[in-house]
Amino acid sequence: MLRHSAWFAAVAVSSLGAVPPAFLAPPDHAGPPSLPDHAPDNRAFQGIPSLAVSPGGRLWATWYAGVTPGEDHNNYVVLSTSGDGGETWREVLVVDPDGGGPVRAFDPEVWMGPDGKLRLFWAQTVGHVSTIGGVWCLETAEPEAAAPIWGAPRRLTDGVMMCKPLVLGTGEWALPASTWRLADHSARMVVSTDRGESWHLRGACQVPVDDRVFDEHMFIERKDGSLWLLVRTKYGIGESVSTDRGETWPELTPSGIAHPSARFFITRLLSGNLLLVKHGPIDKTTGRSHLTAFLSTDDGKTWGGGLLLDERGGVSYPDGQQTADGTIRIIYDYSRTGARQILLASFREEDVAAGRDASGTVRLRQQVSQATGGREKPAPAVDPNADGVPLRRETPGTLAADQLAALPLAVEAKLFSDREYVLAERPEALAGAQFLPVAIDGTKTVRCTRAGTVYFLTPQPERNKDSQTKALLELGFAKVALPEIRLFNPGSPANFCTLYQRDCKAGETIVFGKWAVPLYFP
Repeated sequence: MLRHSAWFAAVAVSSLGAVPPAFLAPPDHAGPPSLPDHAPDNRAFQGIPSLAVSPGGRLWATWYAGVTPGEDHNNYVVLSTSGDGGETWREVLVVDPDGGGPVRAFDPEVWMGPDGKLRLFWAQTVGHVSTIGGVWCLETAEPEAAAPIWGAPRRLTDGVMMCKPLVLGTGEWALPASTWRLADHSARMVVSTDRGESWHLRGACQVPVDDRVFDEHMFIERKDGSLWLLVRTKYGIGESVSTDRGETWPELTPSGIAHPSARFFITRLLSGNLLLVKHGPIDKTTGRSHLTAFLSTDDGKTWGGGLLLDERGGVSYPDGQQTADGTIRIIYDYSRTGARQILLASFREEDVAAGRDASGTVRLRQQVSQATGGREKPAPAVDPNADGVPLRRETPGTLAADQLAALPLAVEAKLFSDREYVLAERPEALAGAQFLPVAIDGTKTVRCTRAGTVYFLTPQPERNKDSQTKALLELGFAKVALPEIRLFNPGSPANFCTLYQRDCKAGETIVFGKWAVPLYFP
């Protein structure tokens, strides 16, 4: 039972020894933002948002941030509010466990409960150890107030809660709290029968170890009374169904919903239909781009419609709420260490069904927050590859792959068939080149259709564990004396690529793995 979860966590801490018990204490600061480190212009990171709307229409948004560009000991939680439908926002609360660490506050959720209270949840731990971390909560009975009075912080249960609670048909409240990757039966259902006064573990689903990452699970109560669990996995989204009110759950299996390993959002609408917000089409796995809303009229068996909310790479972590007037609001983040934006989309069910602005009320990319500054990382240095050989273009060869058309190597070109990554930069030396948009994953084979020099771009081994440098060198390719190309997501050195070249014979095949980009000059 989790009524004494702090005691269990303390036992876990003593058994691990190396992790201090400081995260069991209430946060040092849970009040108005008052420190320079909490200012929006002193943040190198912000993201992972959540949204709630009061009965009177006041919007509440939360996310976590930090003065350094990452998920680290500097993280704190922000709560912001809008009284004018999202036109303007004001940050009114910060939860910061201990300033510069070692404890971090992260993965917040904000929820409007059926008792009329607004609750802010967050996780608190040292590092990323969720098994001994904990879900904390602040609540207020004044959700319509711009500066409400909050109760004292309370630790509710072990783990992390990344998605919204669910009110069951029985009136019980269910938290999707997870112990992530480090414990079996990590996707847990933690229930309150007394309107949030106490919580106990009802049941949990086993996520196979090889598939387990950050569970970030959600519950849906189906019309037949069963509970449908959807969980983030390494492969996308897994599912399990409980027919005994959450006491037992079959081991997780893949769902029919294609998705990257990222958070999604699902909820039941006022109409009784289900809303799902995910990346890309239902049956196609994309990267963290093309955030799209879908509808199901048959309790999740099939999905239709499809309203595109934001097509850009780097959009993620949708959360939201439908209000009594039918408006659906979805919050998400964009480019957590680059643009550092928290954005809002507003629409109605008919817009999702039509796949366009059928209601005339759709609003997209409405800004909730823009962060700047902080202790940003210096731009990573580009290797000049001075030890390479000169680029040869005198006798160009050509490459082909089945069912793939070559594309011009141009900025914004989509680089891979199974990802949404686009080319960030192209050196003048490669002007006029064409490339084959092969899949980033798996083993690929390309053919030399005209004898001559052909090329591959791949990261150096010290940049990326998926480098194909060793395989290319074994095939006789040589490094070219051309500075590294920041191929995509240019702030990440793991994507800096080096050019390799070799002469090939007509009809010859070249086999390679994850990941490299084949190119040639026509």
